[in-house]
Amino acid sequence: MGLDQYAGVMPQDDTDFTATFVWRKHSKLQAWAEALFKEKTGQGAEHLNCGTLPLDIEDIETLRSLIVKSGLPTSEGGFLYGHQFQDEAAAQYAEQDLEFCDWAKEALSNGKTIVYSCWW
Repeated sequence: MGLDQYAGVMPQDDTDFTATFVWRKHSKLQAWAEALFKEKTGQGAEHLNCGTLPLDIEDIETLRSLIVKSGLPTSEGGFLYGHQFQDEAAAQYAEQDLEFCDWAKEALSNGKTIVYSCWW
């Protein structure tokens, strides 16, 4: 049980996407996604659970910059988020996070729709 996170290309017919990137209890990434979700939709983070968050090039560039600066936001999390070890998880996932950003920028430049999703 816990926070599972995914990112991938959303098919044009808006059916379920196949996750290209998977994270487990990366609570700082989740804190960033929840803040972005609230900003874009005006809805609470609970609506992101089992939903999707479309990401644009600006979102990816912001995310990349935060990762490089070790500046992902601190998660208040909860029991399921693994917030107790969020600094360790952020360090462990840093290389994968940067790989995701590079992949997402390439996919976006090719007209793909990139989404983030989570489940807890």
